[in-house]
Amino acid sequence: MTRIELKIRGYSAYLHPISDDLLLGVGQDATERGVTLGVQLSLFDVSDPAKPVRRAHMTVADTDSETEFDHHAFLFWKPANLAVIPLWGYDPRGSPEFDGAIGFRVGGRTLPEAGRITHPSAAGADGYPPSIARSLVIGERLYTLSYAGLGANRLDTLGPLSFTAFPAPS
Repeated sequence: MTRIELKIRGYSAYLHPISDDLLLGVGQDATERGVTLGVQLSLFDVSDPAKPVRRAHMTVADTDSETEFDHHAFLFWKPANLAVIPLWGYDPRGSPEFDGAIGFRVGGRTLPEAGRITHPSAAGADGYPPSIARSLVIGERLYTLSYAGLGANRLDTLGPLSFTAFPAPS
């Protein structure tokens, strides 16, 4: 049996089919020595299974994603070529830099960012922004879910439309 491999820095923990010939990988970029650098998206062309090619990739520095451990956290909405990935990132001092979801347009030779979504902190929370755990599309809206509530965003720009907070626990 012939072994097929494609050498890249880092890894893809989750692979999602985009078309018959394309896979989107979500994982971590890394240095040559294996030090992780942040969430990495890679678009792989597998039209020739004997010669896979990474067509595009991008890294969101100093971030992690639940997608690496739970594929339910990932959304790909084919009609808009939109991948939505929950991400959280911290600066070197440990302060949160970003906690939310980022949308990416998938196709071609780039993975441009479509927008960022965050949720407001819940009343009585520790001051950190709530992590977005899930996203889904209904009609022309992208909904995101966190422990703080449910947000609605425009599907085309990811601009905010509304947010419904969950009641504070008694």
